[in-house]
Amino acid sequence: MGSIKGCCESSDSLKSIIPADDEIAEQSEFLKAVSDPARIKIIYALKNGELCVCELMELLKMPQTMVSHHCRILKFARIVTDRKAGKWVNYSLIDNRAVALLEALRKEG
Repeated sequence: MGSIKGCCESSDSLKSIIPADDEIAEQSEFLKAVSDPARIKIIYALKNGELCVCELMELLKMPQTMVSHHCRILKFARIVTDRKAGKWVNYSLIDNRAVALLEALRKEG
C-alpha cells in the first residue's frame, strides 16, 4: 500500500513503538485473563496472600468447579500459581501487574 507524498512519512518511525507480535500476544492473553468479573475478584482476594479454593468458594459464592476453572485461566496466563495441600489447592498471586492494572482502572474510573 503506497503512501501519499507528504503524508504518512513518519509511519516507519512509528513502527518502532509497537512491540513485537509475541509480546502483543502475551499482553492480549493477560488482558483476556483479567477481563472476567470472577477472575477480577480472585485477583483482589489474592492480593494479600495465598488462599485455598475453599476460601475462594466462600468469598465468591461459587461452586468449586467454577472457582477452579477461573483459577486455571489465571494460572495459564501466569498471573497466579498453585500449591497442592491435601485434597485442596491453594492459589497465590505471582504477577502484581494484574493488581496494579485493576487499581489504576479503579482510581481513574
